[in-house]
Amino acid sequence: MKFVISGCGPAGINAALYLDKLLPEPEITLINGEPNPPYSRILTTFYLENKIEEKDLYIYDNDFFKQENVNYYEDVKVVSINKKRKTVKISNGKIIEYDKLLIATGGDPKRPSVTRIDSDKIYTVRTLVDIKKINEKINIGGKCVIMGGGLVSLKMAQALRRRGLDVTILISSQQVLSQVLDQESATIIADQLIKNGIEIKTGIKIIEIKEEKEKLKLKLEFGHIEADFAVIGKGVSPNVNFIDGTKISVDWGILTDDNLSTEETDIYAAGDVIESYNIAYQCRQLNSIWPDAVLQGITAASNMAGKAIAYSGNINMNAVDIFALPLIALGQVEELPELKIFKYENKLKQEYKKLFFAADKLVGAVLIGDIKNAGFLKQLIVNQKLVTNKEELLAPNNVLANYIF
Repeated sequence: MKFVISGCGPAGINAALYLDKLLPEPEITLINGEPNPPYSRILTTFYLENKIEEKDLYIYDNDFFKQENVNYYEDVKVVSINKKRKTVKISNGKIIEYDKLLIATGGDPKRPSVTRIDSDKIYTVRTLVDIKKINEKINIGGKCVIMGGGLVSLKMAQALRRRGLDVTILISSQQVLSQVLDQESATIIADQLIKNGIEIKTGIKIIEIKEEKEKLKLKLEFGHIEADFAVIGKGVSPNVNFIDGTKISVDWGILTDDNLSTEETDIYAAGDVIESYNIAYQCRQLNSIWPDAVLQGITAASNMAGKAIAYSGNINMNAVDIFALPLIALGQVEELPELKIFKYENKLKQEYKKLFFAADKLVGAVLIGDIKNAGFLKQLIVNQKLVTNKEELLAPNNVLANYIF
C-alpha cells in the first residue's frame, strides 16, 4: 500500500515512523517543504542562544529516510491533489500516487497588513531558514522590534536579549500572552521580561513601515520607533492552499472526524493544520501543541493502516521559561463569571498558582515558579475528574494522584 505524507513536522514524521512499525514494508513517501532534514522547532531558540549546535536540532534518525521503502523529498511541497486518480503533484512537477494521503502541512506565518512588511529587514519565525537568517542578523548586533506578544515572540525576545541586543516587543492587545494567560498572570511575566532589559509596549497599532539609512522606521498610531530589524511573531495560518478541487472542509483549520479522516475518501489530516477537540473549552479549535501533533500523527497512521482508533481530543498547554522563571498554562484560563477561581501566591519565592473551575471540574490552571504538579493538573482537566475540596489542590504537599486514580 502506498502512503503519502505531506509535511515533516511532528505529526508527519511520527505518522511515517508508526506506519513503518505497524506494517511490513509499507511504501511511504515523505514530502518535506523545507530545505533541511526534519528537526525540532521547539529547540530553535536554544540554537539562537548558542546553547545547542545546529546538529542538535535534528532529533530524528537520518537512516529512516534512507530505507528502501521510504521515498523522501526535500524542499518541495504538494501543490495539488487529484482525488479521482489518487495522486498529488509536488512543486518540482512530479506526480505521486497514493492509496492513503496524510496532510500534515502545519501553518504559514501571519503577517500584519502594513506597507513594507515584506522588507528584507523583517523576519518571520517559523522555519529553520528563518532562524538562520535571524542568527546572521544577531551577529551584527543592534536593536530589534518584535511584533506580537505570544509565546514564540517572548521566546525570541529572550534569545535576542541574551545575545546582547536591545529588544522592544510591540503588542496590539493590552498584555503579553493574551491568548494564553489572564491579566494578572500576564503581568508577572511582563515584569520578568522588563526586569531583564526588554521593553514592552501594549495597545500598539503599526500604521506604516519605512526604511531610511539602513534602519527600519515604524510609524505607530501614537509615536514611532526605530530598529535595525524586526521579527514577526503573530501566529500561523493553516497551510491549505493546495486542496482546491477536493471536498475537504476548512473552517479555521481542516475539519476531520474522530479518526482524523477528512470528508475526502482516503485523505487524513493531523497537526497544526487541523481543528481538534479542546476538552477544556468543549469545542474544536486550532491547537498547535507538539505532543498532541505527535499523538495525532500516530492516530492518523493507525487509521490509515486499517487499525481504527479515535482521537479523543486535547487541551491547550503552553510552557516557557522566561529568564529562569518557568510558566505553564493549561486549558481555560479566562476570568469569566461562570468560572470559580482559586489562587496562591508567594512573592518572595516568585510562586504563583491559579486554578479555574467550572462547577466541580478543573478546566484551567496557571503555574508560575513552582510547576511540578502540572502533569497531574493536566490529567484532572483531561479526565474531567470531580474535585470537591478545590483549595487542597493549591497545597504544596497535596497528593494530587489521589484525584486521578
